[in-house]
Amino acid sequence: MSSLLATTLVLLAPQDISSEIKTVTAAINAGRLEQTVRHLVGLGTRHVLSDDDGSRGTAAARTWMEGVFKEMVPRSGGRLTVERKEYTLPSRRLGRQVKLVNIVATLRGVSDPERVYVVGGHYDSINGNPRDARGDAPGANDDASGTAVVMEACRVMCEREFAATIKFVCYDGEEMGLLGSTAHAKELADDEVKVDGMITNDIVGNTMGMDGKRRSTYLRCFSYSPRGNDSTGRSLARSASRSARQNVKDLEVMIIYRGDRYGRGGDHRPFHAEGFPSIRFTEPREDYSRQHRNVTERDGKPYGDLPEFMDFAYLGKVCSVNVALLAELASAPAAPGRVSVSGSRTAYDVTVSWSPVKAAQDYELVWRSTTAADWQESRLVGEKVTRGRRGMSAVIEGQCLDDVVVGLRAVGGNGARSRVTVPPDPDAFAQRPSSDRKR
Repeated sequence: MSSLLATTLVLLAPQDISSEIKTVTAAINAGRLEQTVRHLVGLGTRHVLSDDDGSRGTAAARTWMEGVFKEMVPRSGGRLTVERKEYTLPSRRLGRQVKLVNIVATLRGVSDPERVYVVGGHYDSINGNPRDARGDAPGANDDASGTAVVMEACRVMCEREFAATIKFVCYDGEEMGLLGSTAHAKELADDEVKVDGMITNDIVGNTMGMDGKRRSTYLRCFSYSPRGNDSTGRSLARSASRSARQNVKDLEVMIIYRGDRYGRGGDHRPFHAEGFPSIRFTEPREDYSRQHRNVTERDGKPYGDLPEFMDFAYLGKVCSVNVALLAELASAPAAPGRVSVSGSRTAYDVTVSWSPVKAAQDYELVWRSTTAADWQESRLVGEKVTRGRRGMSAVIEGQCLDDVVVGLRAVGGNGARSRVTVPPDPDAFAQRPSSDRKR
C-alpha cells in the first residue's frame, strides 16, 4: 500500500440515522400488533390443508394479509408491491403434495435496489395433530406473533425511502417442513438476488416461562455457522445486538452460538443453506405446554396458544429491533466484500485490507478476543487509510493478530453501518477430514 488517501473521508453525524430510526420505531403500535394476532387467531386454523368458507382457514388468512399490505401501497409512493407466490411442494410430514402461498410485500430501494433484506414470519399453524386440517389451531404465538411483526414493520417503514430493497414476507408451510421459506430462498438464489440479510421472527410474543418467571429484557438470536463463530449469519446477529443496544430501551439481543433450538427448525435455515446471512429471533423462554396443542381448559378457562398468554408490549419491542436493524442496514452501504488481515513482524499491529465500497464515506474497524461473543472495540478509519492498486488498508496498533478476531464495516454519510465482514479464519486445515491430513 502506498500513499495516504487524497480524498478526506467524512463521517456525518451518527444521529442522522439514529434520528431516522427513532422516528420510525416510535410509530410501532402494540395495539395493532395485538389486533393482527387476534384476527389471525379468529380464523380458527391456518393449517395448510384447512378448508375455507371466507371466514375460516388458511385461504382466509392470506386473503386478509394481502389486503392489508395492499392498503399500504399508496402511502409508499408506488415503491411497495404486493404479490402471492404460489408453490406446490411435497410434504414428508403429510405424505402428499400441498399448495403453499407466501405473501410478499417488496419495498424497492431507491439507490441500491439490487441489494435485498428479507424479514419473515410464518402464518400457518397446527394443533396437537399435524394432519388435523379442520380442528382449531389458533397459533397466536406460533406464529401469528412473527407475522404481526412483519406486517407492522412494513406499515411503519413503507412511507420512507431506503437505499436497499426490503421484502416483508408471510411464509406458508413452516409447520410442514419449512416449505414456504425453502421455496422462496431457492427462488432468490436461482435468480441470483443479492440477499444481504434474512430475519425470521418465530415465537416472539410471550415472556412468561413454564417456571412462572417473567423474562422481558432480552430476545434470543440464533444463527448458523458451519465452522468457527464468524459466519455471515453471526455477523448479522451482531448487527442486531448493536441495533438493540442503540435503539431499543430495556431489550437486549442475546446472541446464541447455535443455529436453532435442539430438534427444531426455522425459516432462516433454508436461507443459510442457500448461502445468505440469516438469523432467527425467539422469545427468552418458550412455553412448550401451549405450542402445537389443542385448546383445552385449565382453571375454568381456555388454555392453549392463545392471545391471552402473550405480552404485546414485549412484542412491540421485538418489532422495534427488527425495524431498527432493517432501517440501518438498508440505509447503509453494502458490507465490504474482500477483507484480509496480516500481522506485523516488527510490532504488535494488524493491517486490514479491503476493496472500496460504493457509497461508503468511512469504514469502521472492529475487533474482539476470540472467546468474546460480540465486538469489544471499534475505531473509525477516517484519514488513517492508505490506498494502493489492490485497494485500501488501515492499521490497528497494539493488537496481536493471533489473539483477536478483526472485521470491517462500511459507514454511510448518514452514519449507518453495514454488516461486518470478517476475513477467513486461519483454521481451515483443522476442518479437513483426518484421512486428508499428513501423518
